[in-house]
Amino acid sequence: MKYLMAMLILLAHQSTFAEILLGEWKYEELIYRGNRIPRPDPNLNLTWTFYLNGTERLYWDRGDMSFCERFARFKYGFEILSEKVFAVNPDNASDCQKDPDMQMGRQTHTNLEVRDSEMLLHVPLGDEEIIYVLKKVEGNK
Repeated sequence: MKYLMAMLILLAHQSTFAEILLGEWKYEELIYRGNRIPRPDPNLNLTWTFYLNGTERLYWDRGDMSFCERFARFKYGFEILSEKVFAVNPDNASDCQKDPDMQMGRQTHTNLEVRDSEMLLHVPLGDEEIIYVLKKVEGNK
């Protein structure tokens, strides 16, 4: 019985934590070695949308006709985002195949925190870390 209660509490926390991600987020800047840096490519339009049904959409373009888009199932709790890609747009630009985030079946577990209206995605960079800063798009949950 104690095990069942612990599992129910954990699942309730998972649901509550995941709700904080719902809506659309736009990549705005990086944090490297504690310094905030504007996007290296100002033409890069990257959005990440989280849906109530536990799926997410990652999309980007550079203002031209080419783009990269994929869909994944996600879980979020205790500042860890777990994802598994289940669909990749067949019309993606050919260079999207090189990006690990655009690989069918890819599973990841990434440190992610939400502070106010910012989502901070921690990505290892050798012995260091780079943090992608995404901001909640106005009008979204």
